[in-house]
Amino acid sequence: MDLIYPINFIGHDEWLQSGYDQSLSQGDVITRDGEVIGSWRVVGYDPDNEYSSGRFEFTASGEDVVKFDEEFASLDVRMSRGFALSTLTRTIREWYEADNPKIS
Repeated sequence: MDLIYPINFIGHDEWLQSGYDQSLSQGDVITRDGEVIGSWRVVGYDPDNEYSSGRFEFTASGEDVVKFDEEFASLDVRMSRGFALSTLTRTIREWYEADNPKIS
C-alpha cells in the first residue's frame, strides 16, 4: 500500500467508488511512515441522496470519543465533501505534528 500523503485515510477511495456504501464508511488513519494514529468514519448521511449532508469523524488510537470532526453540506458535491476532508486532514496533521515534533 502506497502511503503517499502525510496523513492517509485507508478505505476512503473504496467508500467513494462504492457509491457511499455505509458499511465502507470507515477505516484507519495512517501516517506516511505507516503508523496507525486513529480511525475515520462518515456519519449522518443518506447514501441514497446525493445531496445529503454528513460528517467526517476522527478518533485517535486508544481513545473512545471523537477527537475531531468536520461537516459537509452535500455528499456528492466534491467541493463540499472534499473541503471537509481536507480541513479534517489538516487538523489531524497539525495535532499529530504538535505531539511528534521530530516528524514534521
